[in-house]
Amino acid sequence: MPVFNAPFSNTRSVAEMVLGELLLMFRGIPSANAKAHRGEWNKLAVGSYEARGKKLGIIGYGHIGTQLGILAESVGMKVFFYDIENKLSLGNAQQVRHPV
Repeated sequence: MPVFNAPFSNTRSVAEMVLGELLLMFRGIPSANAKAHRGEWNKLAVGSYEARGKKLGIIGYGHIGTQLGILAESVGMKVFFYDIENKLSLGNAQQVRHPV
């Protein structure tokens, strides 16, 4: 079986998956889904939050991290990232540094 490096082939897919998982957690979908499968139906939205206005920290601002930052900004999140190298941010993302 041939194995090879394919940069950029799944970058956007992974970033979209991460954002999707974040949105699921914000809304409490996994626990609500489990309750629905047990026959419980909770109509309350307690513990359900919007992404807009939330802060997202990304560790590693490579191909996937930059795409995640762009997607997160598109739903109104404020993006901060850390990388061992100085990086030019895309959009309004802000680089944070580790104090020495």
